[in-house]
Amino acid sequence: VVDGMVTQPSSYSNSFRQHLYRNAIFRRLNLPQRFIALVQVELLDLKNLTSPGGSPSLTAYALLRLKRDASNAPLTHKARTLDSASTEPRKISKSSGPNAPASWGSVVRFRFPLPEGVNSDGVSFDKDREALFKGAPSVLQLSVYEKKFMNDVALGGADVRFDGLSTDGQVEEWVPLRSANDEITWFARIRLMLRFELMCMDTEASSSSSDITDSAGLKKIRLL
Repeated sequence: VVDGMVTQPSSYSNSFRQHLYRNAIFRRLNLPQRFIALVQVELLDLKNLTSPGGSPSLTAYALLRLKRDASNAPLTHKARTLDSASTEPRKISKSSGPNAPASWGSVVRFRFPLPEGVNSDGVSFDKDREALFKGAPSVLQLSVYEKKFMNDVALGGADVRFDGLSTDGQVEEWVPLRSANDEITWFARIRLMLRFELMCMDTEASSSSSDITDSAGLKKIRLL
């Protein structure tokens, strides 16, 4: 219930809920198996709407990051977070035909573990942990640049929500890239895929330490 209205959970949330429940069963049975999440982002095409004769040739690359709704960290070629990824600059040839899309073809994969000590909704039993790490990343932050000899040129950026993403299929869409001047000239065609991979923890290490599944950030917090 949100603001007095009954809302249905998104397909993305349901996918995580299913695998959090499965991990809870593994943990209850003292089994070393755990599911981890994988989000794959394919950058397919790049299109300039202001070029009626077709998108011009250029060398482009993208910066990508998975984030939560409340995160507002910058994602630029001069200011990046450690959890961001960058594609290799790729030559995109001029397309033939009016406004024909240019072929890009870069792929980025993000892997992250599902949290331990949470219920099937992903809410931590530890209030301090829940205050810092609230939910799975639900937004793809994307920034696209044209590679230049001296200074790279920003073509625009976008935030893409994962609400419609699930393990049942892929999501493909054209994303408008908004520039610093709040203008939209370029569009990027992307394809998103979500899946969960079954992994096995190191049983020898887990038998000697109960914190084997804790993140590095959580261990540092405990040392403070």
